[in-house]
Amino acid sequence: MAKIIKIGNSQGIRIPKPIIALANLENIELDFVVLDSGLLITPDKKARVGWTNNVKQDQLTANWEWRKNQ
Repeated sequence: MAKIIKIGNSQGIRIPKPIIALANLENIELDFVVLDSGLLITPDKKARVGWTNNVKQDQLTANWEWRKNQ
């Protein structure tokens, strides 16, 4: 179970290592969302950072095939 602990003049959350490993949260920045029922902690995902460098132009083309129902 996670616990809130005093860290200097602030407070922090102590999360057991197995939970961090299961949630893939080790050594990454986290994003916090305050909800009515508590706090949601997720990995901070940088949307589309570097995506143009990793995708070839021909991979962005879709081939559509339309069939007439018989």
